[in-house]
Amino acid sequence: MPRPKRIHKKKSFMFTSRHHSFIGGLSMVLAGSSLLGLILSIILSYIHGGEAGAKFGAVGLFGILENITGGIAAIISLRERDIYTWLPRLAMALHILGLLLWGLLMAWGA
Repeated sequence: MPRPKRIHKKKSFMFTSRHHSFIGGLSMVLAGSSLLGLILSIILSYIHGGEAGAKFGAVGLFGILENITGGIAAIISLRERDIYTWLPRLAMALHILGLLLWGLLMAWGA
């Protein structure tokens, strides 16, 4: 009996329509600006000897609002179809970290 012929698989490429979500990128920008505002407010408060004025409180308030808004944007972005999800997930992690740091700073400073 002859040996059976090998079945050769046809090499094929699968093209996908995945893309980076605009809302996910926006959420990442909001996370970066919030963390940058946190770092700058800590540095400037340290330079002024701990006498943080109302300006730094406003930066904190807007930082928390940025984190809440960016977190909602990351959740909306994760519900989109055919997107790369690493950017919204990273943004969500940074927003949670930012909220914890802002809350810790406000609780520690009060």
